[in-house]
Amino acid sequence: MKILVDTRDPGSIFSEFPVLWCFSDERPLKGMTGLLDWRLDTAISRLLMDGTLGGRWGEKVLICGFDAALPEGFLLVGLGPMGEFDEEKMREAGRLIARTMVNLKKRAVCMALPGSGIPGFDTSVVAEHFLHGLILEARDVEFTPTFLCSGYDVDEALLGFQKTKVSLKAHLQTDIIQVKS
Repeated sequence: MKILVDTRDPGSIFSEFPVLWCFSDERPLKGMTGLLDWRLDTAISRLLMDGTLGGRWGEKVLICGFDAALPEGFLLVGLGPMGEFDEEKMREAGRLIARTMVNLKKRAVCMALPGSGIPGFDTSVVAEHFLHGLILEARDVEFTPTFLCSGYDVDEALLGFQKTKVSLKAHLQTDIIQVKS
């Protein structure tokens, strides 16, 4: 499996299928989800406010038709309450997204780490446990996720990814490549 880590502006690299995250108690939306919400004139926020979306754990919604630059749309995944997003949920979120992308027949996706842009989340811990679940679920599938990281959290994300790579080296050959901006 090849893991790409990209520090470029998310608005310029949505060439892969975007996966966004939302906690049930995250208002306003932050990180890449907040950026895309702003770009879509708060379409995601309006779906949350009217109850169409809730950010509940495991909620998956394929959203299409809001932006011509995203012809296949994007996937929004609910993570439940922020306070319940522990290491087990981080691994399960990785499994969930790998399973969903395989079912959608998507082999290249771009996403930020869950909790990215929200104070209080340890980027290296999230990266380690999320990638652990993702690798174990998608080990038999050709799958290339691109993780969008800001310049201030890229080192922590790479540290977490490297920990996972070392701990799972017997299960799967994993290459972690930082895309230079």
